Amino acid sequence: MVIVVYDLRDPDQWQSAHRHRGFWGKLYTDIYPLDYDHIALVFRSAGERWRPWELLRLSWILDEDLEARAA
Repeated sequence: MVIVVYDLRDPDQWQSAHRHRGFWGKLYTDIYPLDYDHIALVFRSAGERWRPWELLRLSWILDEDLEARAA
């Protein structure tokens, strides 16, 4: 399980949250509102069979976040 928090006041973060949920799949992504401006997305595993795909998708999600922080 991976948890990522997004600040929805930033349009880029809003788009990232939407894109990351699409990468992982809506069935295995839970949305938790933290307050009016923040959400946490919880990316759950679909099982051992999906581990290689999940690692690839996780690298997409984390790489995007790291690039945004560096800018």
